[in-house]
Amino acid sequence: MADKKKSEVNKQIVGFTKPKKILFFTIKPKPIYRDVSAVTTPGQATSAEVNTAAEQVEAGIEGGPKARRVNEQLRKRLAPALVECGITLSPEGYIKACKRKAGVIAGVVFVASLVAILYLGMSNLIILAPLIGITGYMMSYSALSLQPINKVKAMGKRAENDILFAARDMIVSMRSGLPLFNAMATVSVGYGSASKEFEKIIDRVQLGMSMDQAIEEVSEKSQSPTFKRLMLQASTSIKVGSDVVSAIQEVINDVSQERIIELRRYGQKLNAIAMFYMLFGVIFPSMGLAVASIMSTFISFFPINNNTLIIAAIGIGFLQFVFLKMVSSSRPSFST
Repeated sequence: MADKKKSEVNKQIVGFTKPKKILFFTIKPKPIYRDVSAVTTPGQATSAEVNTAAEQVEAGIEGGPKARRVNEQLRKRLAPALVECGITLSPEGYIKACKRKAGVIAGVVFVASLVAILYLGMSNLIILAPLIGITGYMMSYSALSLQPINKVKAMGKRAENDILFAARDMIVSMRSGLPLFNAMATVSVGYGSASKEFEKIIDRVQLGMSMDQAIEEVSEKSQSPTFKRLMLQASTSIKVGSDVVSAIQEVINDVSQERIIELRRYGQKLNAIAMFYMLFGVIFPSMGLAVASIMSTFISFFPINNNTLIIAAIGIGFLQFVFLKMVSSSRPSFST
């Protein structure tokens, strides 16, 4: 008995077996032990590896492989987004809060839809109430969980609008004799979201971080591609000791040329969209209704009444919405 207890003490969990799924049953993973009294070999697992394996098993118990991948990707994307938005919750805590809020919204939607169905006297459609509640939960949870990520992306798009103007102002200040830190301080106000990116670098340098390290840390988390390119070139120039002004000016010239090309492409896309809009959004609906009204007086395929006109108006409105989304989605990010 004593030998058995001693062997259990000398054993250490170094991993877990893979979970197996047979039909509708899932076999939980079992721990793999190793005798810690033996001589440590290069392949022996460390405590960090053991903790990682335990975390993977816990994640595996929560859901299937696809659910684990989705949750892990969401946590990885949420971690930097929560920091950028100033939210102190961890990704796991934020997801739990989103689930609670989505549950409350789903309950309100379920009760409201149930009351509306009973009030309208459509008791045969009462099965729609729980379906509407589940749909409300899924939509609200998706919107709430992705809110910090979408907010950071929106900040990056807004920074793209003003980053070139801020960079040109910074170049002018550096050519007048100011060092890079002071030039960034001058553009840390007055340029919207672009100024906030430079302000982050200033704050880190004032806390004692080196300039190149602060630039790399901020540019890595930034959602603005132009800001990343500018700061990467500036950081490289600082490390090798070359002229920072010339390096940043070359990036500004390249980005300006790329934006001119992108605007020309956008103009070409607008020509095609405008042609299809005139054809399917104006000519066909108007002529179709006119021809249908005339033909209905001779051949009664279907009556032209108020319901038909309402359906036609809804279809035309949907077409207008589709074309507006096409125009807005094809618009360059720096012009939004």
